[in-house]
Amino acid sequence: MEAVGRVVGLVLVLGLLCVSCGSNENDQGSSFRAVGIFQGTVEQQRCTVPVVDKAIADPGIAIKLDDSQVDDGFPNSFSIFICRAFLELENNLDGQAFAVDRIDFVYEIPGVHIAVPSSSMPMGQRINPADADPAKNPSPFGQVNVVFVQPDGQLIPSTLIAFLRQNQPSLPALPYNMIIHITARGRTDSGDLLVSNEIRYTVQWTN
Repeated sequence: MEAVGRVVGLVLVLGLLCVSCGSNENDQGSSFRAVGIFQGTVEQQRCTVPVVDKAIADPGIAIKLDDSQVDDGFPNSFSIFICRAFLELENNLDGQAFAVDRIDFVYEIPGVHIAVPSSSMPMGQRINPADADPAKNPSPFGQVNVVFVQPDGQLIPSTLIAFLRQNQPSLPALPYNMIIHITARGRTDSGDLLVSNEIRYTVQWTN
């Protein structure tokens, strides 16, 4: 029993020493960060993309489930939702650009009785290093190491809209909330895989 105790103690010590060990994934969003979700401004039926110092917070929205303007997904450039749900992503690495290759969406509906399918959006967005020279790398987003990305038709894809409409008997009675858990991932110039922190967006489906 004494030997067993020593082995267990050794395992616990090694576990404490390796709290920071693991893969190259960055689950805390310190080097690659998802800042939040924002909306732009609409002028003459055209959307002006947000910039860092003027971005309007966009934590959620209420939408009629049978609204034809989400038939092709949300947000939608050809609807009243033209300027909603821009994701702000930030590269905090010095000396290395970051290439975002995917954004993942997981959907949570409190009280649901069926599994709600998740989705992903492929990307090819490059974000400059945090120490990039603004004069040599001008940014339309107001900060050299930041991008605003609108998942047009992908934050809630048309397939999920159809799923929600077809499975209403297995879903809570309208109105109900759907929480979207969002993370982004990609690679540094040196090839390290980084995963952002999670941000959330809430949609209230109404009738």
